[in-house]
Amino acid sequence: MPHRFRLLRIALFAIIAWHIPGMNSQAQIQRLGLNLPTPNRAIFGPDYSQFYMYTNRSFEGRKSKPWQGGKYGYVRTPKRTAAGVLFTQFHEGIDIRPSALDRNNKPLDPVRSIASGKVTHVSNITGASNYGRYIVIEHDWGYGKFYSLYAHLAAVTCRTGQPVSPGTVIGKLGYSGTGLDRTRAHLHLELNMMISPRFQKWYSQHFTSPNRHGPYNGINLVGLDIAGLYLAHQRNPSITIPQFMSGMRVYWKVLIANKSTPALLKLYPWLARNMAEAKGNPSWEISLSSSGVPLAVTPSKKSVTAASVSWVAYSPTPHAWNTRSRLNGSKSSATLSASGRRYIQQLSGDF
Repeated sequence: MPHRFRLLRIALFAIIAWHIPGMNSQAQIQRLGLNLPTPNRAIFGPDYSQFYMYTNRSFEGRKSKPWQGGKYGYVRTPKRTAAGVLFTQFHEGIDIRPSALDRNNKPLDPVRSIASGKVTHVSNITGASNYGRYIVIEHDWGYGKFYSLYAHLAAVTCRTGQPVSPGTVIGKLGYSGTGLDRTRAHLHLELNMMISPRFQKWYSQHFTSPNRHGPYNGINLVGLDIAGLYLAHQRNPSITIPQFMSGMRVYWKVLIANKSTPALLKLYPWLARNMAEAKGNPSWEISLSSSGVPLAVTPSKKSVTAASVSWVAYSPTPHAWNTRSRLNGSKSSATLSASGRRYIQQLSGDF
C-alpha cells in the first residue's frame, strides 16, 4: 500500500473515532499484539498444508483429505455447477494442526491466548456443543469488544474472569467435540464480533433447547478472517480491525425500519456511515459480507415495514450457497429466507 494512502486511511479512522459517540479516540486505541495460539507457525511459511488440519471429503465418488478444508471461509461441501465447482459450507474459523505428538499420537501442544484480554466463558462439557471443550476470551482494543474462541480442547487450564496476556497458557490442544478423532486433533480458532448482548431473549423466541453458553453461544458470534488478520498484522503490526475489515467485500445489503439506533452500533460505533443524515431517517441500511459479517450501517430515506434486501451482488448460482442460506434467489435478485430474517432481527435488536 502506498505510504500516502496508508496515512490517509489512518487519518480517516481517527476522524471517525472522534465523531462517533461511544468510539474511543485514536490515543486510546491499542495495538492488537497478536500471538499464534500454538507452536505451529507454518501460516507464515511457504507450505500452508503444515498449518491447517485437513478435512475428510467425499466428492463425486472420490475421497480426499484436503488441508484447504481447515481454512477460513467457504472451503467445504463442494457442489458441481455450471460455473464450476462451488464450495457452499462456511467455516467460521481456522483448524490448526498439532506440531508435536506423543508416542501414542496424542497432541502435546499447549493452547495460548492470542492477545491480552479476559476469559469470559469456559465450556468444559464435551457434549454441550459441537465445539467440545472451548474457551472464549474477550479483547478490547479501543473500538468495541471482540472474542477469540478456542475449541476441541483436551483440557482447560484457565477460569472465567481470569485476565490473560498474549501467550498465557489456557488449555491443551485435543479432539473433543462432534465428529473428531485422534487423527484429526486440532485447535479450532475464531476471532468474532458479538451480534446481540440480549441474545438469550432472541434465542428463547426461536429455539426450545437450552442455551448453555449465554451470549458466548456460537450462534451469537460472527467470525472474521483470523488467518488473513494474522498475515496483515505481520506486515503491519499497527493495523486495527476496522482497517482490516475495510477491505472486505460487501455481498448484500438489507433495510430495517428505524425504531431506534440499531443495537449493532452500540457495540461497534465505527460501523456507522453518513450519520449527519440520521435525523428522522425512516430506515437503516446494513451492509454485510457473504458470511454475514456486518460492515457498515447507514441511514436511509427509504421506508420499510419489514426487513428487506436492498441490494445483492450478482451471482449465477443460488445466493443461499453464498450466504449460509440467509438469502433466497440468484443473479441480481434476492429475498431474506427464514434464517435470514432471524439473523437480521438478531443484528438489529428488534425483538
